[in-house]
Amino acid sequence: MKKGDLIISAILFLVSLVYVIEARKLPMSDGLSPGAGFIPFGVGLSVLFLSAFLFLKSLKMKTTVGQTVFLKKEQGLRDLGYIMISLFIYLVGIHFFGFRVSTFLFLAFLFKSVGRYGYAFSCGISLLTTLTLYGIFEYWLEMPFPAGRVVLF
Repeated sequence: MKKGDLIISAILFLVSLVYVIEARKLPMSDGLSPGAGFIPFGVGLSVLFLSAFLFLKSLKMKTTVGQTVFLKKEQGLRDLGYIMISLFIYLVGIHFFGFRVSTFLFLAFLFKSVGRYGYAFSCGISLLTTLTLYGIFEYWLEMPFPAGRVVLF
C-alpha cells in the first residue's frame, strides 16, 4: 500500500492545491458573515494538509511482502463498483426524491453493502446522519436542500 498511498496523496495534494488557489479568488467575507470562498478554502486547505500528512506517513512506512492491495481482490472491485454506481444513482435520485430520501437510501446501501453492517445499524446511522445534516443546514444555517419532484416525507 505504500506506493499507492504515495501516488494518491500526491494527486490529492496537487488537486487540493489548485482548489485552494481557485477558492482564494472567491470573496472570503461579506462584511459580518463568511463569503462564498470561506468553506471551499477551508475544505481545500484541510485536504491539502491531510494529503501532505499521508504522503509523509507513507514515506516512513515499511512495505511488507505479500501485502494485499484493495483493487486486486474481487471484493474490492465489487465494493468500488457499488460505490460508483450508488454515487451516480444518488446524484440522479436527489433531483427526483430530494435530499432526505436520497441521502438516507444512499448511506444505508453503502453501510449494508460495502461496510457489511446489519440492517438495523445501517438504517439507524443513515437516519441519524441524514437528520443531523438536514437539521444543521436546513434549520440552523437556513440553506435549503433539493426537495425533489416526488415528496415522500
